[in-house]
Amino acid sequence: MARYTFFSFHYKPDVQRAQVVKKSWVTQERKDAGFFDSSVFEKAQKQNDDALKAFLNREMDGSSVVCTLVGTETASRRWVRYEIQRGVWEGKGLLAVRIHRIKNWEQKQSVAGDSPFHVLGVYVKDNGASKSMYLVERPSTSDRWTYSADFSKVIPKFPYRNTLPAEGTYALSEFFQIYDWASDGYEKIGTWIERAATQAGR
Repeated sequence: MARYTFFSFHYKPDVQRAQVVKKSWVTQERKDAGFFDSSVFEKAQKQNDDALKAFLNREMDGSSVVCTLVGTETASRRWVRYEIQRGVWEGKGLLAVRIHRIKNWEQKQSVAGDSPFHVLGVYVKDNGASKSMYLVERPSTSDRWTYSADFSKVIPKFPYRNTLPAEGTYALSEFFQIYDWASDGYEKIGTWIERAATQAGR
């Protein structure tokens, strides 16, 4: 099955590495989306946050999976965080792939950064007869969780588990996988994305 996959990443330092992953995906007759031309994103960003969110939502529309490509600073980027949280909000498949070992055009590798799945999470509230779930976030793993600045309402669906966990706060790493792109990434990316889609019931 051809998966329409949205690739989320920190543009300036990682676009060359992201291109490697993108090309390995689309050359296998799959569909992709994501910002491989910075001018498109920057044009929307010059308006205001609401306009940029609407733009991102349109770009993500129709995708069944959000694949976050993780470099050195990815976990701290606001709009990468937004794209991941939007993926959870809409019940899309989610996964992350570390790309710091992929060489850029200067044949240089990067440094591994924090997983965004460690600084984004969900808070489960037990209401007695039912449970509700909210998106939460934190600047780093040493900071306290706060409610998401962009998604304040109850998550409408959470298809990744048959039942919600007990009341408490859970990092997204409790639910979603992060992989390392190595020499065999080309062969494995399809399996990784299919696994994420299946987890979401897509």
